[in-house]
Amino acid sequence: MLALPAGALTEMVGKYVSEQTGMELKPGTYQAFMVVNDANDFVAGVVISNFRGNDCEVSAASETPQAWRPNVCRAIFSYIFNQLGCVRCTCITVKGNKRARAFMEALGFQLEGNLRMAFDGKRDALIYGLLKSECRFLKDENEEDDGQEIASSTAPSAGSVRDGTSAVVGEQAGGDSASEPEQDQSVHATG
Repeated sequence: MLALPAGALTEMVGKYVSEQTGMELKPGTYQAFMVVNDANDFVAGVVISNFRGNDCEVSAASETPQAWRPNVCRAIFSYIFNQLGCVRCTCITVKGNKRARAFMEALGFQLEGNLRMAFDGKRDALIYGLLKSECRFLKDENEEDDGQEIASSTAPSAGSVRDGTSAVVGEQAGGDSASEPEQDQSVHATG
């Protein structure tokens, strides 16, 4: 698996992530990475939006949990923290998206807040953050990775971190499970 800047395919990746997560993207307002397998087939997309100098939002969706290999995560977080110069990145998901929440937590994101009815006017939005100093993927380039995907037991086969219909990120302890619909499996990560 490789993470590549989407370049001329940015709008296609944005459309894919948007369709999977239910998030709205305005053309020309975001950067994107595409994740391809060994046969160069598209298997995942990552959108980086709402860049604010020291922070940005990250949203992702995938066709397979194998897309999230350490080298893929390293490329994405290296871009966010080293090239963009962010000190943190943010992900937003709906409270009921347990798969997305578990994925974000597996990546090292910390739950930072619950915004009541902020996701779509009906559901709570959970805010997750990851600081550069906490990112385990920013290791010495000479270190070998184990080639394993991230949290393969919790990563969804289709996932978005903004929360639409697939999963890539996690939930607040003691949350109201009665208000967390099981069918919502998307994950939106903002970083």
